[in-house]
Amino acid sequence: MVKDNRYPILIIFAVLWIIADQASKAAIVRNIPLYDGFAVIPFFNIVHVRNYGAAFGFLNNPESSWQFWFFVFVTMAALGIILHFMRKMPYSKILSFGFACILGGAAGNFIDRVRLRYVIDFIDLYYKEWHWPVFNIADIAICFGTFLVAYIFYKSPDR
Repeated sequence: MVKDNRYPILIIFAVLWIIADQASKAAIVRNIPLYDGFAVIPFFNIVHVRNYGAAFGFLNNPESSWQFWFFVFVTMAALGIILHFMRKMPYSKILSFGFACILGGAAGNFIDRVRLRYVIDFIDLYYKEWHWPVFNIADIAICFGTFLVAYIFYKSPDR
């Protein structure tokens, strides 16, 4: 019988994502002036920007106050949904890790949003003149976790 350690997986890996996210953002703020940056390799820059919206700049409007409360509500709802699924779903290490990634990423951006009223973004991927919206470690965690959860649901439709 496999030991059901879904909650330790959720907590440990969510906290690791939060630490990685917040440490990377602190390093950016400490070392790179706002709207400045540098090239890492030909398709990858590090830049310091503020995102008042959601992932990848969606709804990025610094003049809007309703967005803050909207994103607080969405984050709280996501937390509730994750905890509900964690409790109801059959145990799976991959599923628990996927939820931990989503939770850690959401919490990392939530910390910025509550503390600063915006999220610090700094990863700029581009090809020639086309740039993907700037993002951060928390966004990577959310996307990776969503992929893992979707994969588990796809491979096990009965879930």
